[in-house]
Amino acid sequence: MEMKGFDTVTCLSDLGAHDESVGLIHSIIRQAAPHAAVIDLCHHVDPSDTRTAALMLVRSVPHLAPGVVLASVGRRLDREAIAVSVGDGQSMLVGPDNGVLAAAAAAVGGADAAVRIGADDGAAGVQALHPARDVLAPAAGRLAAGERLETLGEPIDPSLLLPSLVAVPRTEADGSVTAEVLSITRWGTVQLNVDREVLAPLGQVLVAEWTSTARAGVAAETNTQTVQIAPPGSPPSGSLALSDDPYGLLELTVAGGSATHLGFAAGTEVRLRGAT
Repeated sequence: MEMKGFDTVTCLSDLGAHDESVGLIHSIIRQAAPHAAVIDLCHHVDPSDTRTAALMLVRSVPHLAPGVVLASVGRRLDREAIAVSVGDGQSMLVGPDNGVLAAAAAAVGGADAAVRIGADDGAAGVQALHPARDVLAPAAGRLAAGERLETLGEPIDPSLLLPSLVAVPRTEADGSVTAEVLSITRWGTVQLNVDREVLAPLGQVLVAEWTSTARAGVAAETNTQTVQIAPPGSPPSGSLALSDDPYGLLELTVAGGSATHLGFAAGTEVRLRGAT
């Protein structure tokens, strides 16, 4: 595979910004590829939360500059480090094989090729104490500098990558749809993994049922509310509505306020059925 290098490296991790880790990643990449710009997509994924990391990356992929993507989630390499080529070599994905890279690869049509990084290098094994610093950043820098994918390690079958953990909605036997909360935004909207097409057979007025998450002083309880699907491009109205989110899916919103008091959390299942 002929490689000319990349001028952009995009980083996603659970390292936070309270110590030197992110700065070290920048420095290591710069030493290997001084020409490359390093973009921090997010470093505040909750520790080892591969589900959220996969969601962030798959939502971002259509908008990212072609280049190298470094995704480091997990303090240790519980899964082996890999590098993946996508888009006929237009971009490279680097990280542990824990489902985060598979989600991004699937979003752009699948992986072209993949290697196990440094299979014969003890420093790159599953015992690496700082995988982002010692394994992933050096590999990302080498790719950005123009090294061929196959120089990083042993080829592996890209179809065998650990599948993404991003949930998909279920249509039940009675026609209702069970969606899942993907995330709660800073504005208090509740992002679901369902779109208008899936809910179209149920009509514009639905009944939503979910079990709230227990929190300080408040026990978990089953909730049922009527929800109206707002017309495309229209602001939500009423106490609880479904409206378009920025990614082509639907989100639960409270007009002029936040839905966080309703007990939703990432992973909460929401059953939606027609109101009549």
